[in-house]
Amino acid sequence: MGRDESLFTKDFLLVAAITLCSSLNYFTILINITAFAITSFGASTAEAGASAGLYVIGGLASRLLLGKYVELVGRKRMLTFALIGALLMSFTYFFVSSLIALYVIRLLHGVTYGIASTCTSDIIARIVPPSRRGEGLGYYALGITFSTAIGPLLGMMLSPDYSMVFIVGVVMYSLALIFAFLVHVPEESLTEEQIREAKSFSITNMLQLSALPLAVVTAVFFLAYSGVLSFISAYAAEIDMVRTASFFYIAVSLGTLLSRLTTGKVFDTRGPNGIITLGYIMFIIGMVIFSRTTVDALFLLSGFGLGYGMSIVFAVCQASVISMSPVHRYGVTTSTFSAIVDLGSGLGPMILGILIPMLGYRDMYFVCAILGAVSLVMYWAIHGRKVLMVSHNSR
Repeated sequence: MGRDESLFTKDFLLVAAITLCSSLNYFTILINITAFAITSFGASTAEAGASAGLYVIGGLASRLLLGKYVELVGRKRMLTFALIGALLMSFTYFFVSSLIALYVIRLLHGVTYGIASTCTSDIIARIVPPSRRGEGLGYYALGITFSTAIGPLLGMMLSPDYSMVFIVGVVMYSLALIFAFLVHVPEESLTEEQIREAKSFSITNMLQLSALPLAVVTAVFFLAYSGVLSFISAYAAEIDMVRTASFFYIAVSLGTLLSRLTTGKVFDTRGPNGIITLGYIMFIIGMVIFSRTTVDALFLLSGFGLGYGMSIVFAVCQASVISMSPVHRYGVTTSTFSAIVDLGSGLGPMILGILIPMLGYRDMYFVCAILGAVSLVMYWAIHGRKVLMVSHNSR
């Protein structure tokens, strides 16, 4: 294999480490933020859900409004500015004194996270050889995989000492900033026409329209998954599985790890349809079990299924939209995709938080399983059938 085909370069590992640190902070705080809002400010489940969702909404806004400036400002410079902002916002949690103040902090923190993750996704899209894109993006996402296990587990171990939870954010973003200074980022020389396009304000400039269909599909999927992230602590307490829940995200990470290590090459060689359908099936089955079980082993098994399915759906849809994008629009493409997915993740806790008093946790999670099935149908209607037609015509 040629030198230009190698995956695990120094810069690849540094960017993956930045993603790991940012995601670790995200999940450690997310697992605690609704309980923090309820215990500290007497918030309702819907209000507490908003404190989780506003972070994601902030990320969405920054991706849509600032994603197109990544190429203009420079990837490394934009990444550094975003990480500095995220580090500063991490300090503000120690001084929050009201629910409104928490909302503002969460929104602004999400803005900085959104910019940073847009930059890292753009950088990785350029570092990974095109012929190994599915495999490379799968390995890169291991940073998020490990954080989905370590972050919630650490958050549950530290809870209810919320000061220690917030210290994690300060430490993680300090490390991420150091890694950002060390990474070498490939920059692209834009033509005058591309510079004018980036500076203009229009829907086609701010968004990569080719990414929208699959982004909406993935957003519906993550609306369902957000309920697990945001309300598992309260759900586990209600069904008397708090101790088991502390290991739940280890099961999630094992499922995610297995999918990352095995599905990238399948995507590159056989296409997306078969592997993403398997991911959806695993997710739906996992969510049904999660919503109904009273057995510890099945509770953990559901986490494995959810992690396996979630990892596949995200990775396949992300790799697909990047493959359909012009090279000079990678930054806008990744920000468009992530922004729409963030919308689903951000609205999820708010919508599901409203459903909980009416349905209870178990039926709310069953609704999440139905949403997973809806997303699968959307995928085949929007993208899967087109891939199938192209495959048949090429034979």
